[in-house]
Amino acid sequence: MPVYEFKCNKCNITFEEYFKSTSEQKMLFCPSCRSEHVEKIFSVFGASGTGNGNPAPAGNKAGGGCGCCAMG
Repeated sequence: MPVYEFKCNKCNITFEEYFKSTSEQKMLFCPSCRSEHVEKIFSVFGASGTGNGNPAPAGNKAGGGCGCCAMG
């Protein structure tokens, strides 16, 4: 189930919306002001770890992603 982040152009809040599939279309309304003037925003998913199911070691400064690109 994909989750997308949206921003209301009227009251400026951000909120998440769940979809059954990536092709699902539905009318969206701001949960705060009920405006229909919302837009999908770019959302960054960040995770840290070693890639083998173990958490990253303390002091690992890798900035998001899977940590594969962090050398040393």
